[in-house]
Amino acid sequence: MTNTLGWLSSVHDQGFAIIPGVLTPEDFDPLIAKISEPSIQRSRAGVRHAMRLACVNALARDERLLGMAWKVLANDALPFKATIFDKSSTAN
Repeated sequence: MTNTLGWLSSVHDQGFAIIPGVLTPEDFDPLIAKISEPSIQRSRAGVRHAMRLACVNALARDERLLGMAWKVLANDALPFKATIFDKSSTAN
């Protein structure tokens, strides 16, 4: 996230940006553990309504992600919906 101008330009021009290094593999450990639990309800696409999961909500509200969202949208932007797509390597 060191080159803010670069990724903001990408968002403006393309509607998205790929920003390596914002999150670490360890940031995903709680999420992977939780969605691997058999009690988590899945559809064919994956886990819907994932913001109900504390680990997803915490990741979505991480200051690194919110900081980027605020630069693009507004300082009061908040995450409200999440779906975790869980496609196998043989799907699609």
